[in-house]
Amino acid sequence: MAFRILNNYEADVGLTNLYINRTKMSKLEQQLSTGLRIVRAADDATDLFIADYLKHTYVGLQRGTQNAQYGLAAARIVDDALGRIYDILVKIKDKIVEAANAHTDEERYQAQQQINEYVRNIAQIVNQTEYDGRYLLNGASFEVHFGSHKDQYLVINGSAAGAKGLAIVASASSQVSNGATLNLKRGSAATDTIYGVDKLGGNYELKLLTAAVNSGLTIKVAVKSSQLSTIEESLDNVEKFMTAIDRLRGYYAGIENKLQNIIENNQVMIDNMKEGESLVRNVDYASAMAEFQKMRVVTQANVAALAQANQIPQLVMQLLR
Repeated sequence: MAFRILNNYEADVGLTNLYINRTKMSKLEQQLSTGLRIVRAADDATDLFIADYLKHTYVGLQRGTQNAQYGLAAARIVDDALGRIYDILVKIKDKIVEAANAHTDEERYQAQQQINEYVRNIAQIVNQTEYDGRYLLNGASFEVHFGSHKDQYLVINGSAAGAKGLAIVASASSQVSNGATLNLKRGSAATDTIYGVDKLGGNYELKLLTAAVNSGLTIKVAVKSSQLSTIEESLDNVEKFMTAIDRLRGYYAGIENKLQNIIENNQVMIDNMKEGESLVRNVDYASAMAEFQKMRVVTQANVAALAQANQIPQLVMQLLR
């Protein structure tokens, strides 16, 4: 081996290795201090992409779950309102049956007045049933974006294209002889989905209660006439409307169950995605600490070796004595 002073190869190699080992220790120190395996993109760009995707997905799902809870609250509000309307229809039916057995026009007049008041109560419920500024029984759509990505939404009381759904309309004339009118009507399009789930010709068709496609169900409740056939027709109409309300409640029951399932499924996905991100992004302290201890010993040995390499030029000085 040649002895040189100006170029100490052994010391240069030791210094280079010391720099490399110190860099590794610095990275391990950052991981241990931050708790992250990927501190910057240079650490692992591929795993960083995976971790970031999992993070923004479950953050979106957390907000989507809140949206689904809002939609669930809206569906329950509508269900309760329809339940109150059904209770009022029962009272209307009771008055119609009472009028059917009335013996004087005055008795039927009083029954009609009470029926009209009940219909006004229905109209009041329709006009006041709202959630977050949307009136839910007048044909307006209520969209619930329950997912983290596009096209993950549910439309309540409408179609995906935004067409109007079914609306409840109730009116009672000030003139008792005109009776009261209850109406379930659809939007302008005949081929749109009803309440966003079932098309014409499908399993759920409220329009089957009438021969018209778009007009929906319109019934008149009049018991003022002395003709029993008019009263019987009103009784049949109210029973049809009660059936329609039950079908609507069945639809909203399905919406509630669907949103509840969405909420539960979202929560499971959120938990799993958080765990997946943790596995990819976060540091394993046991492994990192073992590696850190190893690198510390290696660095100490490296420093000792460098010190010995620096002693080589001293041997050259002995040759000059």
